[in-house]
Amino acid sequence: MAHYKVVLEIEVDADSPLAAAQTVQSWLREGDFQYYVQEDEENGKVFSVDLTEDDEDAVLPIDDYIPMID
Repeated sequence: MAHYKVVLEIEVDADSPLAAAQTVQSWLREGDFQYYVQEDEENGKVFSVDLTEDDEDAVLPIDDYIPMID
């Protein structure tokens, strides 16, 4: 079994960090999102995964992934 890191990055306007997290939590309950998944291997390949797509179209490689948080 392989290990992966999964990131969901969302920009949100809010009055505080708590309010931002609460807003995103409410969105997660309501919708589908695009995820970034990194293989936990030496090469660290990153993939975009869209669960709204058919399985054969859901995963795309990302060559130049730049995280929103440094």
